[in-house]
Amino acid sequence: MDQSTQEKLKTSRSFPLFQTQEKEVSDSSREILLEPIYPESYNLSYTCLLIPRFPAHQLKGDLAEYLHQWLQQISISFGWRLEFVTVLPDYFQWAICVPPSTPQSYFMQQIRSHTSELILSNFGHLRKENLSDDFWATGYLSVLGTRPHPEDMISQYIRLTRHQQGLITL
Repeated sequence: MDQSTQEKLKTSRSFPLFQTQEKEVSDSSREILLEPIYPESYNLSYTCLLIPRFPAHQLKGDLAEYLHQWLQQISISFGWRLEFVTVLPDYFQWAICVPPSTPQSYFMQQIRSHTSELILSNFGHLRKENLSDDFWATGYLSVLGTRPHPEDMISQYIRLTRHQQGLITL
């Protein structure tokens, strides 16, 4: 048997698993649907909280106002999106949306260090009382999502932090 005959036999004996009926479709009759991609749908949101290193350092007046502005500036600089910001005398809370490739420790360190630098350079009396370069108490509270932390969670976090600092007993 010659090679062309073998090829004909092979093709005639093969059966497709699924029988499909092909019909010609002209390019003009195809409808192409493009869906927009929103990067926000892939980002992660966190609600974060920091407290001042010293309980006497209250977040009030100009400091509270500037903190909100500075966090907005930091977020825009790094390409993050703020969902909300709350500045109360005892704590600084915000929700932020970041790409999944941004580690939580990274954005928290950036926010801590930049806000600390701005606070201590603009409010000299706080610089005199705080010998470190970090305005914030050690650690932070962060939860996935954009809901504000419950008040009892915030109170417990502040109590535990102050206890770790040796300022209160539990």
